[in-house]
Amino acid sequence: MSTVNLSLHGKVAVVTGGSKGIGRAIALAFAEYGADVAIAARGVEALDCTRKEIEEHGRGALAVQTDVANAPDLERLYAEVCEAFGGVDVLVNNAATGDEGRELAKLTRDEFDRVLSVNLWAAIRLSQLCRPSMQQRGGGTILNIVSNEAIRPLPGLGIYSPSKAALVNLTQMIAKEWAADGIRALCIAPGLVRTELAAPLVKMVEEQGLRLNPLGAIGEPEDIAGLALFLASPAGRFATATTFVIDGGEMAAGPIG
Repeated sequence: MSTVNLSLHGKVAVVTGGSKGIGRAIALAFAEYGADVAIAARGVEALDCTRKEIEEHGRGALAVQTDVANAPDLERLYAEVCEAFGGVDVLVNNAATGDEGRELAKLTRDEFDRVLSVNLWAAIRLSQLCRPSMQQRGGGTILNIVSNEAIRPLPGLGIYSPSKAALVNLTQMIAKEWAADGIRALCIAPGLVRTELAAPLVKMVEEQGLRLNPLGAIGEPEDIAGLALFLASPAGRFATATTFVIDGGEMAAGPIG
């Protein structure tokens, strides 16, 4: 028998932004290793496609159209997950938005409110909703997907980087306050990953032949999913209250150019 237990059999996971990119990759990895998975996003067509992919792994799948900036949507999401699967063991707060690279000097209050609602408040509210279920089920794991921009912000991303930095701090608070409930909370901080949100930057890097990290690589969603699986599984049981950077070494070495 393997000494490293990555199994999620008998577990229920909720992944926001779960229809595409990193969220989709995490949802499929969790299903592959035995979890029933609920995915939430705004786009119905993409949600349905990913739901079918989860079912191909032989696991229970639930797709819930959700705008995470809308509090009633979050409450409905949680209620539907509990009705379908009986509770929640793993919550992945992956849904995110930027402000189209708007400089801080041009940032409006409406843009600020939207970014903070999606990137921070949704994670707080969903964590609050899922906590009682995790307590009843003997514990749980909350994974917040941030960015290496949360640690080393670069100019031009407006309020996006500060919103992710706040989520890192929130994660530490959850881990400390809810540890007695058996709840672990962690952040994953990717570098540049080939997703829809990052598509303009990926295009620029490829067209200009830039080398952002020692590996000279752009991350794939599956790279992040592997780390998420480890942290959510029994193999990651000793990890909490920290941020795992996965960026090809960019943070350690600085941009190579």
